[in-house]
Amino acid sequence: MSITTPGLVGRRIGTGLAGFAAATAVAVFAAPQAHATVDSITVSGTDHTIDTTYTLRAELSGAGIGLLVYWSDNGDQITGPKVPWPVGESSVSWTPKTPGQHLITASQGGSTKTIVVQVTDPSDPGDPGDPGDPGNPGGGTGSAGTGSAGKLLGSLFGR
Repeated sequence: MSITTPGLVGRRIGTGLAGFAAATAVAVFAAPQAHATVDSITVSGTDHTIDTTYTLRAELSGAGIGLLVYWSDNGDQITGPKVPWPVGESSVSWTPKTPGQHLITASQGGSTKTIVVQVTDPSDPGDPGDPGDPGNPGGGTGSAGTGSAGKLLGSLFGR
């Protein structure tokens, strides 16, 4: 006849669970990260103006194709994380509020792709966002400018 005390059984089970949890944690941290790739970004339309809504679209590939996609405009989040749908694609609506250069970024896993979109204000003929007009403060000078991208670049360079 064998007599077992409840405390001894509980300790053996607890030790077994702790060992299993430790082994699982090592396996998870040692596993390679799912590789995701943002292949391209496109913006609907051609002449981008403030207060007009456009569709941003990213094409995705890689083993991590189902990971969440994060969209930003000059470092500011456009929307919350998006589940890619349909598979291999992510799209969001974007309405620029400021003229100038906008750096649109899509990120998924460790992959990031950025494009530059020039946005104008049709009611302002001296739009500082016109890079071809050297008479404008943000145009053709290589400076941080006055648009929303200027805010981002100015903070990066301490201006």
